[in-house]
Amino acid sequence: MGSSSRADTSGVTRKLIRLAVAVVLVGALYTGGWFYAASWLKDRTMEALAASEQGMHSASCGNLSVRGFPFRIGLFCDSVGIDDRPSGLSATFGALRSAAQVYRPGHAVIELDGPAQVRVTPDLVFDVNWDLLRASAVAWTDGLDRASVAYDGLKGKLNVPSQALSVGIAAAHGEKHVRQSGEALDVAASLDALSLDLGGKVLPPLNVAVDMTIADAAKWISKEGPPANIPLGTSVELRGLSFDLGDGKVMSLAGPLKIGDDGFVSGALDLTIEGITAWRDRISETFPESAETAQRVAAAIKGLSNGGERAVVKLTVQQGTVYLGLFPVGIIPPL
Repeated sequence: MGSSSRADTSGVTRKLIRLAVAVVLVGALYTGGWFYAASWLKDRTMEALAASEQGMHSASCGNLSVRGFPFRIGLFCDSVGIDDRPSGLSATFGALRSAAQVYRPGHAVIELDGPAQVRVTPDLVFDVNWDLLRASAVAWTDGLDRASVAYDGLKGKLNVPSQALSVGIAAAHGEKHVRQSGEALDVAASLDALSLDLGGKVLPPLNVAVDMTIADAAKWISKEGPPANIPLGTSVELRGLSFDLGDGKVMSLAGPLKIGDDGFVSGALDLTIEGITAWRDRISETFPESAETAQRVAAAIKGLSNGGERAVVKLTVQQGTVYLGLFPVGIIPPL
């Protein structure tokens, strides 16, 4: 009996030892594999960044490192920069932190610090900062499948001295989402408590949201990238563009639009407006030079709604001119 008990004990011990050895071996192989992958990722990224410096589209990552062991892997940069020479656009950002689960490397989560500065030749400068900016992206070998960005406490200022333009912008919260939908690209964005400062004239906060599909634009987020003449020649199905003053005072637009090769917009839109008088007064107070037009348009819309505060009317856009019925009521400059 004693001999049998000792044999059973030694058998269990051998199994435990084998299990422990297997765990150590797997752990060692996993650790070696992670650090090999991290080294490979860092080398390939540095090679790509160095190669971009010789091309027309370049990017930089200050003090690049790869972190996240044991269960994540991601790139970290002390600063980030991009330079698109053909368009004359360049930008600098603060630190970048990214992470992807080891078992799902195509899905990354990113945090980006401000402040940031975006410059466009000849003299457009946009300085912006935020409290928190997070993004997520799902990518495959042919490019992005979908991506999202969310931020809090956005504050910025756009200056274009040659146009005597200075616009301040602030938003409590904002989001943007893009995804491939067959050959099309779905885009949705929102801004909560958006406030604009137009050269000392501060517009009261409002909420803005847009939801649209851009035809034949899935390739814009693929390796192929967007065309050089974007957005010329683009067809858009605008599912909704809304402006919310609060207290139920909402104005929204929906319908198909086409941006011609000359940059002018054409299309047909359904305008739904709640609180016609409130919108008329807000526009008149903010833009006194447009008060007469606002009064005339509001009167026309009220007439179509039998004097009510809610109306649904058709707008036609022809080569940038917006018509309510037969009467022009606005101009959209060429894009």
